[in-house]
Amino acid sequence: MYFYYQKESHLINHHGDSINPDFAKWVADFVSSFSENLLLTIFAIGLLIFFGLYAFILFFSRKR
Repeated sequence: MYFYYQKESHLINHHGDSINPDFAKWVADFVSSFSENLLLTIFAIGLLIFFGLYAFILFFSRKR
């Protein structure tokens, strides 16, 4: 006899139910439908923008 556990995913907000759970599930399904290469590209571009702005702020905030 085999026992199989079903895992249910619940989107729980720790502030209560302030967001629509159906909308949150739709967003999660929408984002998970993207390819892994696209998500990695978006992440890499965001990281480059972050470090570029960080260097820009450091360069212009130095004392002369």
